[in-house]
Amino acid sequence: MTTPCLRTNIAAMGVVQISNYVIPLITLPYLTRVLGAEAFGKVAFAQVVMTYFVLLVDYGFSWSATRKVAANRSDPAEVNRIFAATWVAQWLLVLLAAVIAAGVIMVTDRLRPDAPLYAAAFITVIASALFPIWFLQGLERLQVVAALQLLTRGLALIPIFLLIRQPSDAIWVLIIQGGAAMLAGVLSLWWIHRQSIVAWYRPRWPEIRGVLREGGALFGSRVSISLYTTLVPLVLGWVAGPVALAYFNLADKLRSAAQSLLVPLSQALFPRMSHLVQNDGEAAYTLIKRSALAVVLIAGSASLSLWALSDWLILLLGGQDFAPAAQVLRWLAPLPLVIGLSNVLGVQIMLPHGINRGFNLILASAAAISLLLIGPMAQHWGAPGAAQTMLLVELWVTGSMAVLLWRKGYLSALQWRNT
Repeated sequence: MTTPCLRTNIAAMGVVQISNYVIPLITLPYLTRVLGAEAFGKVAFAQVVMTYFVLLVDYGFSWSATRKVAANRSDPAEVNRIFAATWVAQWLLVLLAAVIAAGVIMVTDRLRPDAPLYAAAFITVIASALFPIWFLQGLERLQVVAALQLLTRGLALIPIFLLIRQPSDAIWVLIIQGGAAMLAGVLSLWWIHRQSIVAWYRPRWPEIRGVLREGGALFGSRVSISLYTTLVPLVLGWVAGPVALAYFNLADKLRSAAQSLLVPLSQALFPRMSHLVQNDGEAAYTLIKRSALAVVLIAGSASLSLWALSDWLILLLGGQDFAPAAQVLRWLAPLPLVIGLSNVLGVQIMLPHGINRGFNLILASAAAISLLLIGPMAQHWGAPGAAQTMLLVELWVTGSMAVLLWRKGYLSALQWRNT
């Protein structure tokens, strides 16, 4: 199989980020005004809860399976085996997620009254298994991902503006968004079938167990990342209520949109770095230096813009009722630069070089720090305290990764030549 153009894949993932962040921002001013802070906060809380179950279904495959497909894409039989075993493993995890989600919601007095909201939000968990992005990313067929994401998310705009009229329509926001994600998954499977990329067969249990074991080696890192990211709004909503969460959620959506400028580079770079580290260390070092410079320029500009325009952006997207979110956004503004650098150090250097243990330990320590800080910070300072917690934890992650790689010599070209 020929090596796809890295620039083409970066451009394709740029389109994906338009569908993931910019398109939802089109609906944000409408939804914040129609739903109001309380209903908007409840939708946000249901989405945060379901991210944990999406995480369970992903199970580290977005790193482990992507890396394995990228390494074996010239071997159709091995690619076929990886796809079948990983896909079945994900559906087993969907069943597990459904059982856990139903149990948690039914036994929790605070969640049970909004059970229909959580059931609607669970559609996105099913959709995450339907769309094997890890597979297409490993093959570097990211143009397909871009086209399907843009198409389905664009289609979702129509029913949102037609059907969402009042706070009681909040459940339809989750149904429409989940339905669009499921449609993208169905179309991706149809495309894979039409292209005859894989021939379906029933994988044996040892194969399924094998991909679960490989994914499990990185699942802990995914859990740690989730604990110090999605745990923050989850605890905030629980401790400070839906209005505080609504302020934080609006500011964080803007932060995520700015940060999404880096995702195309990250997702396209990871399979390429995984290949080059094993075959051409000098080329890998040259590529990572150029990528780091691009991250500093793009993310630095995004962070500065968020800080300078925070009041105007919040007023534009949320209206006067969401004015307190501007202070939250100023605390979140440095995150695109900080997280961009940690991605270069962790995902693009540590993982391709197999520094899994150090990677896991740093993320686990970040999760522990977040667990210690978020409760009192949210209790005393509300949404701004949650934003401050995120910033402190991300600074710890980036600094720790830089120190570890410096000690191991990976910040100089010599170590890469010896890889």
